[in-house]
Amino acid sequence: MSEPKPLADLIVGDRFWLGYAQELVRAAVSAPERRAEQLAAAVAWLWTIYSSAVLVVLGVGGARPPMPAALALALPSALLIVAYWSAARVRRPIPVEFDPRVPAQIEQVHARAARDKAGQLEAAERWAGVATASVVLALLVALIAPGTPHVELAVRADPADPQQLLVLAAVPADAVVQLSVRPADAGASAAASRLERADAHGRLQARLPVAGPGPQRVTATWREGTLERSVSTLHPPRD
Repeated sequence: MSEPKPLADLIVGDRFWLGYAQELVRAAVSAPERRAEQLAAAVAWLWTIYSSAVLVVLGVGGARPPMPAALALALPSALLIVAYWSAARVRRPIPVEFDPRVPAQIEQVHARAARDKAGQLEAAERWAGVATASVVLALLVALIAPGTPHVELAVRADPADPQQLLVLAAVPADAVVQLSVRPADAGASAAASRLERADAHGRLQARLPVAGPGPQRVTATWREGTLERSVSTLHPPRD
């Protein structure tokens, strides 16, 4: 049977408050470190949620987001790394120097270490808050921001007329596209060019004359981008 506690330990008095103050002093350095460990675990969990959600959203969407949305999606990765580093920094030992024979120096060093730990923890919590807000914003942007339309360019020689190339493109809706064709040899200049407009669904069909013998290089250029494709003609062009 355990011995009963002394009456002085059960009464809220000077001895009680002195013991309580002793616990607070000891926890002034260790408590921020424990909190930082929890914060680092939360940041790591948030990184997993963020990366998985963004990969799923982009994979399902299948379209490249515009530049502002791409920046909003990429920003949380940097902020989460900074937040995790800040939390890990709180747990790093603080180098101190004091004379163990002088209690006043020990007290000053402990107070300074406690202030440093508290300041580091506050900075880590701020970074974690900013990173969390950026993750929420990134997920919202990924869900509601329109992606860049899928673009593609296909070219083949017309089996019925070797002097013509059949061009089929998928570009932004109603885009004005400049189509040009030139020999695929390096340094050759474009021999034929024309402007075409895509329909409301972004589809474009056109015919271009062959620019010369041998493989041909077709270029489609519009305001937001450029595509190139090469094709071999079935027969040399007629004179």
